[in-house]
Order: sequence, then C-alpha cells, then structure tokens
Amino acid sequence: CSPPLPCFVFPFQQYIVRCLTDEESNHLTDLYRRDETIEVTGHGHVQSPRFPNSYPRNLLLTWRLHSQEKTRIQLAFDNQFGLEEAENDICRYDFVEVEDISETSTVIRGRWCGHKEVPPRIISRTNQIKITFKSDDYFVAKPGFKIYYSFVEYFQPAAASETNWESVTSSISGISYHSPSVTDPTLTADALDKTIAEFDTVEDLLKHFNPESWQEDLENLYLDTPHHRGRSYHDRKSKVDLDRLNDDVKRYSCTPRNYSVNLREELKLTNVVFFPRCLLVQRCGGNCGCGTVNWKSCACNSGKTVKKYHEVLKFEPGYFKRRGRAKHMALVDIQLDHHERCDCICSSRPPR
Repeated sequence: CSPPLPCFVFPFQQYIVRCLTDEESNHLTDLYRRDETIEVTGHGHVQSPRFPNSYPRNLLLTWRLHSQEKTRIQLAFDNQFGLEEAENDICRYDFVEVEDISETSTVIRGRWCGHKEVPPRIISRTNQIKITFKSDDYFVAKPGFKIYYSFVEYFQPAAASETNWESVTSSISGISYHSPSVTDPTLTADALDKTIAEFDTVEDLLKHFNPESWQEDLENLYLDTPHHRGRSYHDRKSKVDLDRLNDDVKRYSCTPRNYSVNLREELKLTNVVFFPRCLLVQRCGGNCGCGTVNWKSCACNSGKTVKKYHEVLKFEPGYFKRRGRAKHMALVDIQLDHHERCDCICSSRPPR
C-alpha cells in the first residue's frame, strides 16, 4: 500500500484543500502557482499555507487586493513571522513581497524573509496592492506569515498648494492620524535648504523648527508610520546615524587622496625617462559638496603642501650596452608635492 499523497490547504477567500495526484506527486519540484483577486470591503487576512506551522515547498502565490475609489489599503503583519533566512542580506529563496500597483507603474514596497524582525505596516498609494509569496524546493521555515488587510478612507486637500498644506485627517482602523495645518510663514525650497545647511545635528535642526515638540519629533523618526519606507530602511539592522552621515560629508568631501602623476610631466623634464613612469601622490580631490553653506561658490584647494622624496630609476637617451655598467641609467631622488590638508576656499568667507 503506497503512502497517502500530500494535501495542501491554501488560504484564499474560501479555503481550498488540494491533494496531489499520482502524476503530480512525481513532480514535487514543479512550482505550484495560484493567483487570486480580493475585493477589500472590510477586514480580512491572507497567510502562508499551514500558518503558524512550516509552509510547503515550491509555491508561488499571489493576492491582488482592490478597494473602492478614493480609499487605500492597509497591511499589517502578524507578530509571528518567519521565512527562510536571507543570503548576503538578500531574500533570494523564500520571501513575501508587497507591490503598489497603478495604471502606469509598479513599485516594490518591500521584500522580506528570515526571522529577525516583523515587516512594518504598509498603506498603499492607490486602491490596489499586490502580495506575492514564493518558496523554493529546499529549506522551509515556520511560522510563515499572516497579513491583515483593511481599507482606509483617503482624503486629499481640495486646494493644497506646494507652499501651504492644509490639515489632513485619515481614519485608519479606528485610529485618527492628524497632520496640523501650517500657519507660520512658509519657506521656499532654496531657503529651506540654506537653513538646513546651518545645522550639524538632527537634534539642533528639529529644535530650530519645533522648539516645543522637538524631542517627540526625534523619537517618532524611528517609529513605524503610515508613510512609505525605502528598502534600505527595512533591510538595515540598526537605526541610521544621520548626524554621522552629515559629518562624513563635511569631513571627507574635500580631502587629500591618491592621485597618479606622470613624472616627466610633473617635473617638466623632456630629455629623461623614469621608471616607474608614474607615482602616486596625495592631492586634494573631490569637492566641497554640501559641506558648506555656500558650497556652489567654493573650491577644494590645498591648505598645506609639503615636498616628499621618491627614489626612482632615471634613464637618459643614448647607447645602451648589453654588458657592463650603463652610463645613462642611475637611481635618483626626486621631489614631488603632496597635499597634507585640503580647505574649501569660498569667495564669501575664509577657509574652513
């Protein structure tokens, strides 16, 4: 008596129990595909088969969620989340992926695997969103995933301009998110950019904009919000250090770096040849970038130049003997300029 053929339960709108036939059981490496469209009119969920236990191999399941016009779809992952681990921080094998769908484009909101952290809450940009789950024919994991979905009322300001945003309130699963209207004088993008350039830390910047609520604003930066987060946000293992990134620009944009010089051209000698023909020296490179307030009027120049000796082989034109000591060849010391410090020289202020 042969063993019973495997049966899978697929969690679509109506649960489907599917048992493999004899022919299919001999092709377990083939991918099982299923695509379903769901009209989102309330609360619901989709999940990996057998959740919270190990999911089957060789699956490609797709859910296309649609809601009414002028609504959005919210996705929230269950705290029990675990798929096959990533390889080199890339989800290659088993993963769940969420995509924003519109008439003109598709945007991947994130791809997740492993067990380290639960994916964040997502709100679609249109009234359509796509969820894809794929498992390969090797390792599986548990508990898989479960995603709760619901629709969100979406209100767009009737006459919002680029410089004066009105108050916007959206009801998300009974929770009200409120963005206060702007009553202070608005800044143009150029003026705002110039203001931001004056601060070295996020803390000082937020204190300038919101002296009363800057601490709360700083804490909320790293909390899950309804706004879209880039893939780098979801993949990173720790909070981004914005102050360090800002300091790195100022510290390293205009710095001495390796530069290759041709010795004949550098020494302005036309009647000799050197080996090596070129050497590495330290010269100011890069630009002032965003390291200064008026960076467009700044140039990266040497703030301290020193001369260093280099021993090279010098050849002079003439007859070279195959035997004996060559009279036209010798080891010599040459001096080359090295830049030990670089400064951003700006027309409107002294070097920094």
